[in-house]
Amino acid sequence: MWLLYGANGTTGRILLRFLAEEGQKGDIPPLVIAGRREEAIAALAKDYGLPYRAFDLAKVQTQDFSGIRLVVNFAGPYEDTQGPWLEACVAHGLDYMDISGEWRSIGELYGRAAQYEALGRAVIVAAGFDTVAGEAALWTYLRKYPTAKRLRLGIYADGGFSAGTARSAFRMLPHGFWAYEGGRFLPLRKPRVVCLPDGRERLFWPATLAELKTFPAWQPIERLETYVAVPPRYGRWTPFLERVTAIAPVARLLDRILVSQRLRLATEMDLSAPSFLFVEAENGAERLWMKTEQAYLFTARAVLETVRLYFQKGAQPGVASAFSRYPEALWERLSLEATYQQV
Repeated sequence: MWLLYGANGTTGRILLRFLAEEGQKGDIPPLVIAGRREEAIAALAKDYGLPYRAFDLAKVQTQDFSGIRLVVNFAGPYEDTQGPWLEACVAHGLDYMDISGEWRSIGELYGRAAQYEALGRAVIVAAGFDTVAGEAALWTYLRKYPTAKRLRLGIYADGGFSAGTARSAFRMLPHGFWAYEGGRFLPLRKPRVVCLPDGRERLFWPATLAELKTFPAWQPIERLETYVAVPPRYGRWTPFLERVTAIAPVARLLDRILVSQRLRLATEMDLSAPSFLFVEAENGAERLWMKTEQAYLFTARAVLETVRLYFQKGAQPGVASAFSRYPEALWERLSLEATYQQV
């Protein structure tokens, strides 16, 4: 069995819908759903005919995990939830997966990779949209241009965002924007204007994405810059937001506001909107464009396929991203569209 914690969130509900639509394929073990709010989790369990548990992370160590092999954590921000869950997984002999895109907490996990390997625990990080699709795009580009070592990755995810995504983003803002180079993180401040495949120009702002930690861990590169497409007005506000989110009382207030807007943000999403990623090399002649379904749909599907692969193929102990564990298999199962464009 596997346990999904945070099943009541945006991505959790999409995943449950996908699982119900698939029916009983028999290639994925039974699921137990869990979360902090019993009323919401119990209602979901009734809708989908699933067993459930309700507990907050202060009580995670006292839970009965009999029969559970894998915990999938959808509850963020991961700076708060990763630690308690990993302690419980080590104590109860469970493997762990999440959809975090928070580069700081992911970096801490890679720093403890030898510890988890020695304990025999598989830690599958960053099974969400930007890292699975981002690493897929980078990996695909390097298969065509294997000597390219200085890369740029950009993400354009339309259709809205969840409160959970916004909360994690605000947590990262005070820590600046960085590029990976030769094992170090160097400041990155300059945005780029990139022409989308349909001819529109978009501003891509520097963003310290998880791929800066995950991708160099399994692919030899010299430099990687990561960007996210934003409206110009957001770019103008970024320096101000960096400063105010570093003030603890302001950060807590913003966090409470985002939590209060959870339902509105979820209902305003356009799940039909496609997402795009680009990869290019310094002085490269071509830019790769990858198209995916809307980011939250993609994340739910990527997690389901990663769970299948985990139970079919297993997972070696230690820390690795979802895509680096199963690159060819995930590429085949997620129907990613890749095209090249002259720069």
